[in-house]
Amino acid sequence: MKRLIFLLAVLFLIPAQSMAKHKKVIEMGLFKITAYCPCDECSEGYGRKCAKKDTYARSEHTIAVDPDIIDLGSKVKVGKKYYVAEDIGGRVNGDIIDVFFDTHEDVEEFGVKYKNVKVIKERDG
Repeated sequence: MKRLIFLLAVLFLIPAQSMAKHKKVIEMGLFKITAYCPCDECSEGYGRKCAKKDTYARSEHTIAVDPDIIDLGSKVKVGKKYYVAEDIGGRVNGDIIDVFFDTHEDVEEFGVKYKNVKVIKERDG
């Protein structure tokens, strides 16, 4: 019985602990959160094309960031939701994040919010 408990601990507890050690959370502080869609008014003719090579924006997945603040490709927690920094924008400077939506109606409904932002990085090694 002791052997079974040990084996279960090795199989379930140790991998979970080691996975947690491979992530680094960087607190970025309070950001202004806006929204955009593929329409000309929001995307200036770029549509779904993202700054990150070979990437197309996906609703409530893609965010536009200032690459001097948040690296493209980063996993970003905005409030309680997770996104991927795949785009940049002319109006996205400093502590502003733009969340991509499929329709302009969704953009208008989203409005402007202020949320705490965290960047989730994979640790080396």
